[in-house]
Amino acid sequence: MRRLTRRSTLRGIGTTAGVVGTAGLAGCLGRSAPGTGDDGGDGVDPDTAVHRVDSALSGPAWRRTERPGFVTLFTDRTAVLWFLREARPETNEFVDGTDFEESVLAYVESVGRNTCERRLEFADVAVDGGTLTADATVVDTADEDTACGEAITYSGAFLRVTTDPLPNAVRIAVTDGWGNGAELTGEDGVRDPSALDGFVRPDGDPPNVPGPLDCPDDVFERHPPFHDGDVNWGSGGGVDEGAGLELRVVGTGGASTPDEARRFERGDPFRVEMTNVSARPVGVGNHAKYTLEVETEDGWTDVRGSDDGRFEYTDELLSTPPGETVKWSFTMDEEGLVAEHPNDGLRVCPDLEPGRYRFVFFGADDLAVAFDYVG
Repeated sequence: MRRLTRRSTLRGIGTTAGVVGTAGLAGCLGRSAPGTGDDGGDGVDPDTAVHRVDSALSGPAWRRTERPGFVTLFTDRTAVLWFLREARPETNEFVDGTDFEESVLAYVESVGRNTCERRLEFADVAVDGGTLTADATVVDTADEDTACGEAITYSGAFLRVTTDPLPNAVRIAVTDGWGNGAELTGEDGVRDPSALDGFVRPDGDPPNVPGPLDCPDDVFERHPPFHDGDVNWGSGGGVDEGAGLELRVVGTGGASTPDEARRFERGDPFRVEMTNVSARPVGVGNHAKYTLEVETEDGWTDVRGSDDGRFEYTDELLSTPPGETVKWSFTMDEEGLVAEHPNDGLRVCPDLEPGRYRFVFFGADDLAVAFDYVG
């Protein structure tokens, strides 16, 4: 059990200057010692100030089973606003007191095993080659007479760094209450894309390529593609470009193998999930802005349409917070592909044929996933 020591306390409390040691935990998790020049510049001991919060301001949006914590770097106040939605006044005051012309804010979250492991301590803070480096460790602050509750406890802390020039990247070795450690950066986001449920698209050729879709109803008008040209398979940005959105198909029929999970039979339920894995909110459009297409001899074609030919979507901007997942639910049949769409005039025509299908969300950066229908 880690206890506060005089060394860690001096390094972690209040406003400090020159708190960086030349040895300490340098080299932990592959990080070079400050001042060695191995990161492309001379090590600098910056002026620092720490403000702790007794919770995870992100939610937490990350999963402790995937990583020991979360790290991000703020170089302006606008980017930090989403963290302050439920923050206490003293936290807002700390952020408001940051002059981003002279300082940056690193924000770190981690997790402890019990209610006594709720404090993040920083050590070996340095700026090297434009990168802010440090060690952040969850510590036990209780004395010997304190009873610790059996509850997993999240905590966070802002680290203000004032130096010239200012760092534009961050790399912090985070250690949680179980002793699990990892070197995290602002590019890690809040979720690991490889740990998301589902898949992006099947491997290999489709099971069948049907001919051009021909609906026998003369009044039927097919849903247009709306997206232009190539799509972004699995990963992309929102309406304001950038990145951070991950799209996956999730089968809910209990498939026993990865290959089976990528193939749906008639009546199988499935979901499409879009997760913001970044550390910033991502703006997207109307969640109904998607197509459901099959790969035909004439190319990708939406299987849906309507008799009135009205395919109107409201223009709106919806914010997807870090870690949040937007879900669309379907059943693999003619009714189940249109059941939850707000346009109740949509229908599938002709009936579905085996082949490779894809979902394209054009309310963002034309994000797509695909799956096989085997009938």
